[in-house]
Formats: sequence, C-alpha cells, structure tokens
Amino acid sequence: MGLRLALAVVLVLTAAAPAGAAPRAKTRFDGIRDCERLAVIQFKRHNAAFRQFTIQRGKVSVDKYADKVGGSFVSTVYHGTATYDAGRGAQPTRFICLHGGMGNDALFVYTLPES
Repeated sequence: MGLRLALAVVLVLTAAAPAGAAPRAKTRFDGIRDCERLAVIQFKRHNAAFRQFTIQRGKVSVDKYADKVGGSFVSTVYHGTATYDAGRGAQPTRFICLHGGMGNDALFVYTLPES
C-alpha cells in the first residue's frame, strides 16, 4: 500500500505543477563561433600560410537584419575586431560576417586591416 500512496502523491504533484515549471531547454546557438568557422575555411582556401582567425567577442556589434541578400536570408550582421594570423604573427583586423540565424550557418566573412 505504501507504493500506491507514493505513486498517487507523485501523480497529484505532477498534475498540479504549472506548465511553465518544466526546465527550459538551453540553446547552443553561437553565431560568432559560426563566423569564425567559416572564416577559417575561407581563409585556408585562399592562403596556404593561414593559421588562425579569432573574433574578440567583447568588441563585436550585433545588428539584426532579417532580409534576403541575393538568394540567401540574412538574420544578423556581426562586425567588430578580430585577430588574423597568416604566418607573420597575429594582426588586428576588422571583420564583417553575415549570418543566416539559428538553425543556419554563417554565409559570408570579410576582413579589413586595422588602420
């Protein structure tokens, strides 16, 4: 009888819990990481000496865009400062990255040297 009582209590407590009481799922979306990944692929393809591209997360601006560029939907534009190393040591650079949003990848990464 003790087991039935315990099961009944659990059932009542479960039914009485508000719908919002369930733990919320955490997202692993990280658009800046996606931009770094695309940059590495892109830069290695065009420069055999390329070593590393690292975005300085504290210096990134995030602009919501939500429109098409050509045939691709762009959700967010990231721009800011990064380091680019192509064998001569890490050099500061400015970057811009177009991202397709959650569930999509970065679409385009471009760098400009620091002046």
